[in-house]
Amino acid sequence: MCGISGIVRFGGSAAVDLADLDTMHRAQRHRGPDGEGAITIDRTFAVRRFDRVPTLADQGSCELNMIGAVRRLRISDLRAEADQPLPTGDGRYWTMLNGAIYNFRELAAELTAAGHRFHTGSDTEVVAEAFRRWGTSCFARFNGMWAILIIDLVNKRLVGSRDRIGIKPLYYAVDDQRLLFASEPSAIAGVQSAGAAAEPARLFEFLSGYSPRSNALSFFRGVQPIPAGSWFEIDLRGDCQIPQFQPFWDLSDFYVRSDRPVMTFAEAAEQYRTLLTSAVAGQSIADVKVGALLSGGLDSSTIVTLWAEIAKARGTPAPDTLSITWDDPDMSERPFIEAVAAKAQSNSHILELSRREIWRAVDDVVKVQGQPLLGQELIAQYHVYRLAHEERDVVVLDGNGSDEVQAGLPPYEAEMVIERLSKLQVFDVAKELRCIAHSYGRSYGAVIRSHLLRPLRRMLRERKGLPTYAWLDERACDTTDPDWVSGSSTDYGRDASRLNRILYREIRHTNVPTVLMYSDRNAMAHSVEARFPYLDHRLVEFCCSLPASYKVGFGRRKKLLFELAKSCLPRSVIERKDKKMFVRLTNWMPLRDEYATAIRDAARSSTLAEIPYVNAPNLHAFVDDYLAGRHDDAYAVWRIYTASRWLDLFQL
Repeated sequence: MCGISGIVRFGGSAAVDLADLDTMHRAQRHRGPDGEGAITIDRTFAVRRFDRVPTLADQGSCELNMIGAVRRLRISDLRAEADQPLPTGDGRYWTMLNGAIYNFRELAAELTAAGHRFHTGSDTEVVAEAFRRWGTSCFARFNGMWAILIIDLVNKRLVGSRDRIGIKPLYYAVDDQRLLFASEPSAIAGVQSAGAAAEPARLFEFLSGYSPRSNALSFFRGVQPIPAGSWFEIDLRGDCQIPQFQPFWDLSDFYVRSDRPVMTFAEAAEQYRTLLTSAVAGQSIADVKVGALLSGGLDSSTIVTLWAEIAKARGTPAPDTLSITWDDPDMSERPFIEAVAAKAQSNSHILELSRREIWRAVDDVVKVQGQPLLGQELIAQYHVYRLAHEERDVVVLDGNGSDEVQAGLPPYEAEMVIERLSKLQVFDVAKELRCIAHSYGRSYGAVIRSHLLRPLRRMLRERKGLPTYAWLDERACDTTDPDWVSGSSTDYGRDASRLNRILYREIRHTNVPTVLMYSDRNAMAHSVEARFPYLDHRLVEFCCSLPASYKVGFGRRKKLLFELAKSCLPRSVIERKDKKMFVRLTNWMPLRDEYATAIRDAARSSTLAEIPYVNAPNLHAFVDDYLAGRHDDAYAVWRIYTASRWLDLFQL
């Protein structure tokens, strides 16, 4: 786990580049406290390595082609010899890796048998030797999460790649005849020639109430993520180039096909168990202490209990578990957390939070995320990763991703109802609604409203575009800007099932990239590496290839995971009918009472008023009406507040 910074220059002086590299490198100090290094490559392609970002006096007056720096969080091979940028033995390749290749030992054995020699026990060196042997096809051989930059001094090129799901971040910008790379967009925005600026399309979308509808934009103007599952190549001898991304993996290849036999549900459940167990086993290995987040829900509880079984077979201790609970009994998950921890015989660490602690951390989390906050659960997640750091768990297994891969949320249940209705399966629709009502102890009428009428109304609203507020004016936006198009993905894959297409889009373009971005920044703020067993690409591919009915239906979500959980979780966790999550409702915070002054002041921020599509008087009235109890759109008020704080904190 690392923080990468890099600049490829196609003209200009070395002094400016080195200062900007140092700025980006310092901005990402939290991503790697254990080691650092930098590399410079001049116009003759002579290489120099430094143990920090050099000054112009250190480097000399020669012009530079490329400079890069890495901050390292040591996970495998903890020696300084494995610090980055890491050269191969012959000095041809220099590698910067953020992430973890879980099968690097198997790849190293294969490469050793083919005659390659290794000088460290790190996955970074394996990446370089795999690239030497297999070229860009090596990326398809990796099982892991990564953002990689490889410098090939013989062919004078820079090759980069990002993992299939996009777990590890890497951003870029084309700026004044140079390419900028960094692990966090705010680091790039801080050195852009024109200064940092908000991305209008992304901010408008946020204020309108949508989570990102694609992963193509960051919140900073001109700073974009490298697409997941792709690689690119830059000729270091040429003119300034915009990276041309080549996919090495396509999730849409994994869909339910009529020409392929479908395994039975029992067979699928067994295969699911095998793949998830393999993912947990592989991701729980490191040369440092590893723990697991435990919320008391199905996802994290299953990881913990599977890992406990694996640890017992290995003869190693059960994992540490790290949990958040609340001083509000209606929000507390403590009984479920304690039941799972007891069954797993884990060393349980629980941090109790209050509303005031969440509020006090808003600015800290906005700075960590580099963008405004959609919900308050991000602040709770920030605290649980702080707990991991305090307990010296350098690597943490996280249960995120299961909801999207296995249809674990109520809206997916509703989509199944609508899909059956669209096929005129009236009997099945009625059965679905009755089963949902029985499973969650709700009235039949309430389920009809929540799982049929409300989703249909939402579909109609979405067809008309983003929700409208009197204080937002889309007419003031430059919708001819390409970013307004790239900010919304229309790619739903190729599956015939409506639900499977929605899940594909949310894994590939929307929910999962957003969740991973939040988790990475919250974890790295405390120098912790987060790993995600449910997003092992083999498991994702397998689930995508299954019928939607194997995932959700007739009152049961995450059907395959539930089958597995029945064999390993306490009955109290399996039979629970609710999931309180971190923070369920924004109204949980006393925005109208204790924090009303701060909310009102933020709405009157000059930075918000300067945004072309924000009508300041209408915005003030909207917030005042909320504070006076004339409407209950607390989510919009929360978005306004955190957007204001982001604009002010980053001086945008």
